[in-house]
Amino acid sequence: MQGTLEAPTESRSWLGSSRGRSKRMIVYATIAFYLFVVLLPLYWMVRSSIAENDQMYGTAIEFFPKKFTLAQFDAAINKWKFGLYLSNSLAVGLVTTILTTAMATLAAYSLVRLRFPGRAALARSVLFVYLIPGGLLFIPLFMIMQRLGLLNSQLALVVSYQSFAIPFCTWMLIGYFKGIPPEMEEAAQIDGASRLQSMWLVLLPMAAPGLVAAAVFTFTLAWNEFLFALVFITSDSFRTLPVGLAGLIRGDIYLWGPMMAGSVLAAIPVMVLYTLANRMLVQGLAAGAVKG
Repeated sequence: MQGTLEAPTESRSWLGSSRGRSKRMIVYATIAFYLFVVLLPLYWMVRSSIAENDQMYGTAIEFFPKKFTLAQFDAAINKWKFGLYLSNSLAVGLVTTILTTAMATLAAYSLVRLRFPGRAALARSVLFVYLIPGGLLFIPLFMIMQRLGLLNSQLALVVSYQSFAIPFCTWMLIGYFKGIPPEMEEAAQIDGASRLQSMWLVLLPMAAPGLVAAAVFTFTLAWNEFLFALVFITSDSFRTLPVGLAGLIRGDIYLWGPMMAGSVLAAIPVMVLYTLANRMLVQGLAAGAVKG
């Protein structure tokens, strides 16, 4: 009786393990496919930046370049002024990040810790402002910059980017500040610290992952933005990297080599930033998403 009952159990176990292996193979194949789709453009960008022109414009597709050269980087930096565009992007990105993080921190702190009428409605309106597409704000911002005489200046980009970044960073920091007990700041104030000192010495160190996530988000937004940088800046000496890269497309002529070399140069700062801040970035985004 027992033998007749054990045989089907082994059969089900064998079928179960077979189905498990099939599912794992499907999962691995799916992951491999998406990794290939995501990584292939990045590989082709690096490959094109170190290939010679005759290999790049040939009819045959060569997955690996026959000869390696840095001539494309030399042309991008010295002939097409990517060093200037890179420094402009760094200046705009860093100033925007510092100002946005400071303003979003003060705004989030006031909405979480201070008590005043309309506080909840104001907090919700911050998120609604972020949800407005940037294209709808393009014309009003252009008119404001024109009236203020800020067109064709990097300050116009800094002010415009803050209109997108501050609402999102404020909403994210609201969620993070809510997770920090106010009793810790109150204890510091009982010991004689002012409100600003308790915020600086107690709250901000504990909210470091949220601040890092807000700063990385702002820098990435300023680094990659194209439309406002294209329209607000008309002088070549103030252009940023995305606009400088687009300048290498002239009619039906595509300067692939310098363009790919410039793309590699543009990707390096962001990759380094995300690598260094990876852990804090994940913690900050997760806290803002759950507690906001």
